[in-house]
Amino acid sequence: MLKKVAVLGGGNGSHTMAADLALKGLEVRICEAPEFKESFAATLERQEITLVEAGSGEKTAKLALATTDFEQAIKGVDYIMMPIPATGHERFFRAIMPYLEDGQTIVSWPGNYASLYFARMLKEEGLKKDVTLAEGHTLPWGCRLEAPGRIKVFVDAWKLLLAALPSKETARVANDLKDYYPVAVASSVLETSLNNLNPIVHPVGTVLNAGAIDNRKEDFHLYRDGTTQSIARAIKAVFEEVSQIGEAVGVKMLEYPEETFWLKSTIMSHYFRAPEDINDTVANIRGPSSMKSRYITEDIPYGLVPVAGLAYSYGIDIPIIDATICLASAINGADYYGEGRSLGELGIAGLKREELDQILRKGS
Repeated sequence: MLKKVAVLGGGNGSHTMAADLALKGLEVRICEAPEFKESFAATLERQEITLVEAGSGEKTAKLALATTDFEQAIKGVDYIMMPIPATGHERFFRAIMPYLEDGQTIVSWPGNYASLYFARMLKEEGLKKDVTLAEGHTLPWGCRLEAPGRIKVFVDAWKLLLAALPSKETARVANDLKDYYPVAVASSVLETSLNNLNPIVHPVGTVLNAGAIDNRKEDFHLYRDGTTQSIARAIKAVFEEVSQIGEAVGVKMLEYPEETFWLKSTIMSHYFRAPEDINDTVANIRGPSSMKSRYITEDIPYGLVPVAGLAYSYGIDIPIIDATICLASAINGADYYGEGRSLGELGIAGLKREELDQILRKGS
């Protein structure tokens, strides 16, 4: 049951989740890493967040606490929410590990294989706390910080896949969250992670628009300018490859009506809605402004690389995904296969299907 919640991070998703849950009546603490104290200063000073929702106006969410002290933030809370980029997973999880308490539930939004990653970290540290790891397949909204301490929500999800590790805890977590978010039970944390749309849409769309992004920088809008029919076909091909991997590991992908693949501004936005015209809303999302945006530097190493690892483990050919990773690596002078989240880091390397199923079911 949710009463006290800690929200980790100081970015778009964290500010939105902290404000949203506070406005829904929960005691909410938000905690940013100390090294980002300067950009978090307005929230620290005000101890409140301004939430702007299209069609609903402006609201002020009073927080129980805004801090950079992880111990203070999570002490005695029921849930620890982590709506942070995957690039921050290890930093934040290591920060809270010494202070975790029995009975707490940690939810990552989106998952990006965080539950498996955290489970492996706990095992390696020999930390035997009775905590549940869980994740959603996406953030509950599309949102952006308009100014320090001021967040705008422009779309929200009407269906959120949710799973826990071990999966026997999923029903409990879903029951706890159902009054706050439109959660739907997923079979496992692989289902939530594979269904994250960002690695499916962003990397291939960005790579194929590299020249335009280099030239237009801040003026580039992927959904308005870059999602042509040609690129939509490539995005659909990535989705089909991920779906083959899902089938191999017993994961059901969300179903998308065929026409959603060909909607220029709202490609695959079927499970999101906007109070106004969703086409205009999504089309006006700015970015990426460079080839080193999170559309590449997060969505490939933490999204597509684990997908590729699963494909190779189960004998699935992924020519489009592989080409996307290799091209992005060449463009950025990086080795995303080498840098990315490996199956070894998730604790599932070299497993047979039945062994993988057991880990997802039992958590070990």
